[in-house]
Amino acid sequence: MATKRRAVTRRAKKSGKKLRQAKTGKAGHSRKRVEVKKSPPVLPPVVLPRLDIERPARERSRITVENIRGDTAIGDLLVTFPRIRDVLVRKGLRLEAEDAGDIYMTLDAFSAMNGLKAESLVQELVEAAKEPPPQQPVTQLIAPTAA
Repeated sequence: MATKRRAVTRRAKKSGKKLRQAKTGKAGHSRKRVEVKKSPPVLPPVVLPRLDIERPARERSRITVENIRGDTAIGDLLVTFPRIRDVLVRKGLRLEAEDAGDIYMTLDAFSAMNGLKAESLVQELVEAAKEPPPQQPVTQLIAPTAA
């Protein structure tokens, strides 16, 4: 075991007196080592070449008389066939502002909410959509002249 040495202070050396010797440090305690964490190495970002992939053309489903089904939204039908509005209102469609969510329902949901059979509702809407739109009378802009 190593011997303990005590440091002599400067005053004691100058004056020649023996003063209390100063202790250098506590026995058995050494300085704590501070671990320095190394940061991970910085890697350059990997850049992949751009792939030109043709996206499939988005198919827009057009609503026709032939494809009116139970899963068709009411709003789409009203835009395509404005004549069926009267049929839907008779069956219970509410078009007030607070009930505006009704136009986002499908025909199946609408018929279930109003206690209707979906098949008969779809059939009635198909018949109403097949009717030709009413012809408005043609207004005459120029009066015929008598000859």
